[in-house]
Amino acid sequence: MFSFVTSHTPLVTVLLRLVDFLALFYLLLIVWIPFFWFLFHPAIRFWRRLGNRAFWVALPVWLGCAAGLILARPWLFGRRLERDALTWIAGGVVCGVASWLEAQTRRTFGFRRLVGLPELHPEHRLRGVVRTGIYARVRHPRYLFYMLMLVSMALLTGARAIFLLAILNVLLYQFLAPLEERELLDQYGLEYEAYRQSVPRFVPRLGRRPEVQISS
Repeated sequence: MFSFVTSHTPLVTVLLRLVDFLALFYLLLIVWIPFFWFLFHPAIRFWRRLGNRAFWVALPVWLGCAAGLILARPWLFGRRLERDALTWIAGGVVCGVASWLEAQTRRTFGFRRLVGLPELHPEHRLRGVVRTGIYARVRHPRYLFYMLMLVSMALLTGARAIFLLAILNVLLYQFLAPLEERELLDQYGLEYEAYRQSVPRFVPRLGRRPEVQISS
């Protein structure tokens, strides 16, 4: 194991505890999200009838996931893989990429779109297919952020349970993204279909930024 981890100095102990705290923070922040959207997207017509009251569903979903994670904390951080220089560097790089993605997504999309207002209110002034910024490279940068952040926390903590959660998270988004796209196709039709054909779902293409052609 890398000597930085095994030296057990007070500074190292503090840093390792800080990493665990950040990992728990991000778990509480993002693990519940796919479960909420799995409730939301398949029954979008029902939630639209409720209007903004539909967002109250997020509270019990988050509370349930948060309570489970806190109770499972000894299990989450109990068994670990050995960490070395490579895993620390890889975890830091993935965390940096994820943080950059989040910043780009917020700058391009904005808070109101991110929470789903245009989906809940089709007549909302922010409705429309966004094809600028990071959304010109990948269709689901926010989902990619969630996946990468959990992978980075798994690498940085070495916790086997967090690796399992990261794998589960990646699998869930492979099913959730098509559900959301089906809803967007129903809402925007050919405009979104052209965008979907031009821009990758998760893995960006290298080279020139793709141009979206809208069929008439």
